[in-house]
Amino acid sequence: MTKDQEIIIYEFHFPVHYCGRLIGKQGVHVDYIRQTTQVDLVVRDDPVSWEKQIVALHGRRADVEKALNSIAERFPPSIYKGIVFKPIHKKIVLRRRTPERFAVSSGSQLYLSDTTMTDIIVTSVVSCNHIFVQQLQHPSYSELVRLDNSMSLFYTHTEMTPLLPRPIQPGVVCAAPTQVGWFRALITDYNSNDDMAMIKFLDYGGYLYIHANTLRVLRYALQDFMFIPFQAAEVYLDSVLPIEGQDDFLPEQINAVKSSISGNVLKAIITGYHYDGLAFIQLTRPDDYSGRIVNIEIQNIVNQALTSPSLSISSPDITSTALNTINDVTTTAC
Repeated sequence: MTKDQEIIIYEFHFPVHYCGRLIGKQGVHVDYIRQTTQVDLVVRDDPVSWEKQIVALHGRRADVEKALNSIAERFPPSIYKGIVFKPIHKKIVLRRRTPERFAVSSGSQLYLSDTTMTDIIVTSVVSCNHIFVQQLQHPSYSELVRLDNSMSLFYTHTEMTPLLPRPIQPGVVCAAPTQVGWFRALITDYNSNDDMAMIKFLDYGGYLYIHANTLRVLRYALQDFMFIPFQAAEVYLDSVLPIEGQDDFLPEQINAVKSSISGNVLKAIITGYHYDGLAFIQLTRPDDYSGRIVNIEIQNIVNQALTSPSLSISSPDITSTALNTINDVTTTAC
């Protein structure tokens, strides 16, 4: 693949009072850019400022440059002094994790609401801006403990439960062991050479590379272990980015964020979607009416993690044993 053919994302700030002109009546100008450049253009709220929004261009590098030129022609810098096309962070945002080719059915997986604030608990931190959350107010949440107990009891004697049939196929939902019990998991990748599988925990989140011979067939009979939907929603934290000069987050930064937000009870609202389909969210505290955004505090932790002692984000913590254990075993999995 040549450099011009690379798939990139280019994000820049745009004054909110010009967004209507950018989008056009019923989106006519956005449609024009999409049709003439083959670039996907998305305008979403900036969680930090009410005076500007974020314009994201997704497509081949050469096409993104065409789209930028098209927007610049409509908003000449000599006239629109407040419009600059400087990227919010590094110019190219490459996909850091291969998007899942295999996903669970929408009816079996819980997702955050597109329109309302949701009470959540952070159950797994994959990276500084990549987490899993559970929905505390969902009717099925209270049944999770019963499911965990039932699975641990059933899979205690592994010699009585069948191994996954070979060849193992990505996309299979299975039962996976941890130090404190068994949990529902999705196989996202499988290496037949060493019989290792990458799994995603479906109720608590997190990824783990594990020997496939430790996994077991999930009991579907009579819906024994499928009586509640998968609880963990995988999301990105909006506007939390590596510091300038870094291509990705460092382990020290990830550990600092993990220590600060794992098990915290917060409120989440969706601010947009990444091109791999996962939602961007903005976090606030349930008891803070000042409107302070937790994402900003997380970014501060990222910025200071290499030079300052760990900072903490104050919020209720209802961390369970299962949540702690899965967080521990998945720390280095991704």
